Amino acid sequence: MKTTLTILFTGCLLTVSSFQLHAQSTLAVNCYDSDTPFNSVSINDEIVEYGTVSSTPGFYVVVIDQTTCSSWGTNYNGANPTHSFGNYNETNGRPRVENYFYFQYNDSLQLAGMTNMLQQIPAGHAIVIYTPISYDYNLINTTNANLIQALASRWDPTVIEGNDIMILFGIQNDPLSYVDETTLTGGQLSYSTTICNSLSLNEEAANEELFIGKLDHTFTLNPSLNATAVEVLDATGRTIPVLFNENELLFPSNTANGIYVIRVNSKGKWLQTKQAISF
Repeated sequence: MKTTLTILFTGCLLTVSSFQLHAQSTLAVNCYDSDTPFNSVSINDEIVEYGTVSSTPGFYVVVIDQTTCSSWGTNYNGANPTHSFGNYNETNGRPRVENYFYFQYNDSLQLAGMTNMLQQIPAGHAIVIYTPISYDYNLINTTNANLIQALASRWDPTVIEGNDIMILFGIQNDPLSYVDETTLTGGQLSYSTTICNSLSLNEEAANEELFIGKLDHTFTLNPSLNATAVEVLDATGRTIPVLFNENELLFPSNTANGIYVIRVNSKGKWLQTKQAISF
């Protein structure tokens, strides 16, 4: 599925979402065909979560909000009350917030909860799913086929059906980001990638009318901003060359469709918007 944020021009108006960008980080996942405590997910070599909840096979799901580069925590003792998805470790985990959600492979209600969780993850959040201890695909498919369909719609169905330990990674609603790893080396599997791929900003984002018009590759900025500089970053945080003349921002005609961050310096403050631009 391709997600596009529509730019509404009411007299060509665009409002800006307020969010904080973070520097690029490295995500690493280690998965073993056993319940060893070395099963882990880390960001920049700092453990997000480790070990297993049970020796029963199942899915471990980690969700990372890339605007804060932090993982979701479980519903525990009044913390994270909206993160209740029927996961086994909500009531049977360690006596603390855990930063993964564990769903046993032979429990239809838990698997239904995981399916529901996948539907509720916001666009742009990073998803990690891994399976310490080989699991029985046929049993999972019999127990809750909807989950198998949800996984197979994102990742390679042959991987989902492989019965081996696996690591799945993707960005919610970005079909090109979904990757899987199943190569076993001595019963151990590792995967790493970069996340939170944007540059840090010194100024907070503000709600502003940034654009008052668009024609092909040209955006007309709101003249009341008195913009003195414009920057455009792609999804990896790299600067995209654009032309800026007074109140007009021109993208090259060969600019690829994708997610871009546009920053406008107005009266000494950087204003920004994250949007999908289609040409």
